Amino acid sequence: MSTAFRVGVFIVLGLLFLSIGIFLIGNKDFLFSSTYGLKAEFQNVGGLNNGADVRVGGIHEGTVKEIDLPSQSGGKVTVVMNLRSGTRNIIKKDSRASIKTEGLLGDKYIEISFGSAKADAVQNGDTIASETPKDVSEEVRALTDEAHAGVAAFHDNMEALQQNLFLRGFFEKRGYNEAKELTQHAISGLPARARAKEFGYETREIFDKPDGAKLKNKKPLDEAGKYLEENRFGLAVVASSESKGDTDKVRVLTEARAKVVRDYLAQNFKLDDSRLKTIGLGKTKGPDDSSKLVILVYPANPPPQQPWPHSP
Repeated sequence: MSTAFRVGVFIVLGLLFLSIGIFLIGNKDFLFSSTYGLKAEFQNVGGLNNGADVRVGGIHEGTVKEIDLPSQSGGKVTVVMNLRSGTRNIIKKDSRASIKTEGLLGDKYIEISFGSAKADAVQNGDTIASETPKDVSEEVRALTDEAHAGVAAFHDNMEALQQNLFLRGFFEKRGYNEAKELTQHAISGLPARARAKEFGYETREIFDKPDGAKLKNKKPLDEAGKYLEENRFGLAVVASSESKGDTDKVRVLTEARAKVVRDYLAQNFKLDDSRLKTIGLGKTKGPDDSSKLVILVYPANPPPQQPWPHSP
């Protein structure tokens, strides 16, 4: 293959690529199509450049030819646009131009809205109304604030879910279901009057675990149940106390133990369970380090000056 032939092929290919490039650029700028000019005035064009797209209905139908500053202070920036002639059927005198962004941080372009059917068609060189462009920094800030709010809400929901699952597992492992059940029959304090009978238990005798409220040995409770079944009483209180542990958890644990024992008595013996109350004494320091549960029975017809405590 001769050198002249190679040079000729190189020149032909170069001219071919150049023609394709000119055609693509010219087609984008409508150099080979019939066009007309429109103007729009903006207070701030915010990053719009010469050659930017002009879109009608989201379709590329023109380009920004030039951007002119106002002739005096207080004026507006004039954007001159070239549009394909075929758009005159949909761009009317009441159409509006707005500056938009490709994506969140992409290139700026002009979007022109459709005009109404009864409005007059635009003429070459007309100026159409414009809309104030949105501040991208404000949009980013708003999105950031929304994202932060979403993250915070998600964090709060996860905290609530985690707490709920923790408490649910804490309760179920200890023989009861929900915290609100624990004080359903509770009283705020023990009556300051004489008792007709008292039954005392070491918690390790009747509960399955040191930190549990599930009964393992119900038989010791039957004596108290039979007494309440066979004797008339004014008030009976199941009171539980714990000598060690975290104060808040111990309070819940003692409330739960009192409730579990009350439920056992109410379900297995014929007695007036409306007179059977509970109290969780929480962490109580006694003469020794043992955990206690007592059933305190008060006689019927208490003196008028010493009424029964009310449920909280």
